Amino acid sequence: MGFTRRKLLIGGGGALALGAGAAVLLRGFDDQPERDIPAHVPPELRNAALDVHVHALGTGTGGSGCWMHESFRSSIQVRAGLWCYRLRLSQPDLDQAYIEYLRTRMKRAGFLKQAVLLAMDYSHTAAGQRSAAHTPFFTPNDYVARLARDYAEFLFGASIHPYRPDALDELDRVAAMGAVLVKWIPNVQAIDLRDSRCRAFYGKLAVHKIALLSHAGDEQATFVAGQEYGDPRRLVAPLEEGVTVIAAHAASLGQRDGKSNLQWLTEMISRWPNLYVDTSALTLVTRGRTLRPIIEDSALRARLIHGSDFPLPPAATMYFGSMPLSAWWDSWKRENPLMRDFLLKQALGMPADAYTRGYKVLAPRIRQ
Repeated sequence: MGFTRRKLLIGGGGALALGAGAAVLLRGFDDQPERDIPAHVPPELRNAALDVHVHALGTGTGGSGCWMHESFRSSIQVRAGLWCYRLRLSQPDLDQAYIEYLRTRMKRAGFLKQAVLLAMDYSHTAAGQRSAAHTPFFTPNDYVARLARDYAEFLFGASIHPYRPDALDELDRVAAMGAVLVKWIPNVQAIDLRDSRCRAFYGKLAVHKIALLSHAGDEQATFVAGQEYGDPRRLVAPLEEGVTVIAAHAASLGQRDGKSNLQWLTEMISRWPNLYVDTSALTLVTRGRTLRPIIEDSALRARLIHGSDFPLPPAATMYFGSMPLSAWWDSWKRENPLMRDFLLKQALGMPADAYTRGYKVLAPRIRQ
């Protein structure tokens, strides 16, 4: 969000002239509660949608147990991102302020009913040992489970590295706490989905009817253990065990063996009825050009599930000229990243059922 707007303003020579007022344009204009929600949200989607891909992040304030690697913590992405959301690494209540910011923007967006809040486990070595040195950030299962218990707008998305010696016991534990899915970023966490140790984990996922939300395709938001772990064809292993799999980001980056990861994923859709695709991060500057082709592909369209990848910032600037000017301006000016993501996807033709399909897919684990 901040980066694309800064680039646009500097390119036009306007930021310096605007002085202090440029900060408003870089962050966007603060959306007032319920100011114009009826005009922008279709009646069938008002307070009805589920976002299956929202990250809980923090530095450990308030006893959250969250942690960030120093290189991740000091990165321009984290610092600029927090600034755009009016947060600071130095504030003593950062973790709690982050959650309050998210809750407020969810309410103001007008289309969301709930979001799956995601934990993030440590990377582990092939021997099953925790590796903090190769982990960008850690968000405990207990913290996210507590937030889901305390706030009705959150559902519990757990994260368990399958190489952990206690992985199966932890899966039983989070299932008892109400987890609706397990989140992996194989490229970062060094998870080979074909590893024999994962088979028992998949079996328990299937028994508990817990979905697997797994990053697919290349990863560019942080350091990685290996891009090969994101090969979408590796998702066949949990699919074979009857696990409901949601391929995060539609495998929209990278290629393998002469085809894009997105092509490989598209070819898998017809074969696996338990395979779904989330739309998280598809409005980022790195992935945005794939959004319209994904929406227009009939096979993918029927499996799309809404995800935002909050707090990563949607980049409206790159869509200038590819949608009506009024729609582009309305999304560009938004301070609320959840609303901006929604407006961009709406303008590009996202089907309405993608916003509610997550409830159908996760129904076996969602307590009514």
